[in-house]
Amino acid sequence: MEPKSPSKVKFPAEEYNPWKGVLNVFSVGFLILLSSIGVYLAFNFVKARNVFESSYYTVVVDCGSTGTRVNVFEWGKRGLISQGLPSLLHYYPDDSTESESCHYHCMQTEPGLDKFVGNASGVRASLEPLIAWTELRVPCERHVDTSIIVLATAGLRRLVSRDAKQVLDDVEIVLREHSFVYTKNWIRVLTGKEEAYYGWVALNYKMGSLGSSSKGSTFGLLDLGGSSLQVVVEVADENDNGNVMTSDIGSTNHKILAYSLPAFGLNEAFDQTVVMLGRNQADRRYASNKLELRHPCLSSNFVQNYTCSGCTMLNITDDLENSEVQIYKNRFSSIHLVGDLNWEQCKELVKAAAMNYSDSDWSEHKVDRNCEANLSSYGGNILNLTPVAHHSGRFHALSGFFVVYDMLNLSTRASVTEIWDKGEQLCSSSSTEWNIDIQRQKYAGYYCFLVSYLASLIEDALCLGNAEIVFGPGDISWTLGAAIVHQLNANEALASISTIKNLKISSTVFLLVILLTLFLVVYCSQIKLPMLGRKISNVGVLLPSYYVHARRRSN
Repeated sequence: MEPKSPSKVKFPAEEYNPWKGVLNVFSVGFLILLSSIGVYLAFNFVKARNVFESSYYTVVVDCGSTGTRVNVFEWGKRGLISQGLPSLLHYYPDDSTESESCHYHCMQTEPGLDKFVGNASGVRASLEPLIAWTELRVPCERHVDTSIIVLATAGLRRLVSRDAKQVLDDVEIVLREHSFVYTKNWIRVLTGKEEAYYGWVALNYKMGSLGSSSKGSTFGLLDLGGSSLQVVVEVADENDNGNVMTSDIGSTNHKILAYSLPAFGLNEAFDQTVVMLGRNQADRRYASNKLELRHPCLSSNFVQNYTCSGCTMLNITDDLENSEVQIYKNRFSSIHLVGDLNWEQCKELVKAAAMNYSDSDWSEHKVDRNCEANLSSYGGNILNLTPVAHHSGRFHALSGFFVVYDMLNLSTRASVTEIWDKGEQLCSSSSTEWNIDIQRQKYAGYYCFLVSYLASLIEDALCLGNAEIVFGPGDISWTLGAAIVHQLNANEALASISTIKNLKISSTVFLLVILLTLFLVVYCSQIKLPMLGRKISNVGVLLPSYYVHARRRSN
């Protein structure tokens, strides 16, 4: 039989399959989707790598009793840890933010947020300048992964919980409008013990003594604020003291004794002297029916209307009948203070305030303290650190202590005797003879109170007259300790990110395998394969389409 000519060859008719087109479209769409996911994952891997390999930031807002402050801390790349601690590269504000009018806490707004209960606009006015300044210090591309924590201290601690919550809610409203990262539990009121602990962590981190295994290697802390005094010292054992806690920061555990004394801040102590004078000078009246008080610790040319904001918080009405309470509080709502400088009376008045003694007969007896017996002759609230002072080695006096030291131009290791001598020198002369910087003029009238209270607090209230005390460093704040603790806790949350980083290579390879497999599936779907088990017949010769059409026309 002769073979058929090409024109006789029968070509099978190509069947139309509508589902094939749908499958192809779906395959291409699925391929695009997977490709997009691959690009997205690759971008996030790069981003995660950059987070781990570049510096990062923590912002801490300190809502204190006298004002609101902000600190920005820049840390080394994640994972760069020495003895279990993050590596601090830089902090703001630093020396570059100091000016002729500002030497301490330069980024601050006044007054404290506790004065803005029910005043959301006041809270906003206090925070916005600080956050705007912070946004200039943190690179724009790092805002979205920079934590901001807002911690309030004694000012909000003394408010009722409802009022404190309202202020913190107003703070959160402001934070929502910015791109920094926060959670609700990062906006809170610190306990006094937490504030003291954070200060101790900050001091010993900065001094390089955290993580050391030698006993007694850490330094004691004296941190004086406007409303409270924080005292922290390492101890050898717990001694069944409820104020002892264990610090597990760094490579070595430390047992520390931490106190927060709410009535010993500079502002609270001055208000205490006003209360004692008010009881002792109850018969004095000014022309406008204001209470006129002559204060032995104020300069002779000092005359000022004074609002004793803390007087109603103090225990001043225990001996009054209920009907007299409001009258007594009104007496202290507006006071006319007149300076009546008397160094000897000032010392006695301030000693009574330092020992939290408020009886009206303070001036009739010499206020004394027996540190050896841990007793006060007037039963004031005392804290004798003599038994534990030897274990700490030395104390560092920060915040309010440092401010007073800086004002008086004292040596960083000035003894209590030198401080008393400086006070007597100042308070035995006219304030016009004092060499006072312009930025400190508003404190000029209070110099005698400040120096005498500082010395009496160390010697009489804490019994540290013979201890080694260093004033400063001035750039240390409890906010650094809060940032360190926060960062160590945050690193635990970043463990999952670290796992993803370690699996980056295998995940990328796995993704490439999926993509190649999908390419192969799409390619194979374009080839028509015979069905298994069916007889192969009438298989046409594959010819170019133009040849087939040409043959048909010739017929």
